[in-house]
Amino acid sequence: MATFYNRVVKNLDTSKIAAFQSTSDSTIILSILVANTTGSTAADVTVEQDDASSNLEGYLARQLTVPSQSNIDVISNKFILPSGKQISVLSSSSGSLDTIVSYVEV
Repeated sequence: MATFYNRVVKNLDTSKIAAFQSTSDSTIILSILVANTTGSTAADVTVEQDDASSNLEGYLARQLTVPSQSNIDVISNKFILPSGKQISVLSSSSGSLDTIVSYVEV
């Protein structure tokens, strides 16, 4: 039976933060929502797929601009994340972005 989850990371930093790490080969990422919580300044988000040691394997988004008081969905389709891999996020402006990773384990 499939189980649905959300992983919330508030106030992204300019340093990489592991937003989610898969422990199953049956993890499907449904969305990666990024919201800009500032009132007047756009900020850029970078979203990566990393290995278990936080080494970059590839970008899902690189310096994607999120306008102030707006949100974006980084992926437009489902994304399979193998066991041991992680989704990492960072912002161009510390404390201005929040993210929610929605996923299902089947």
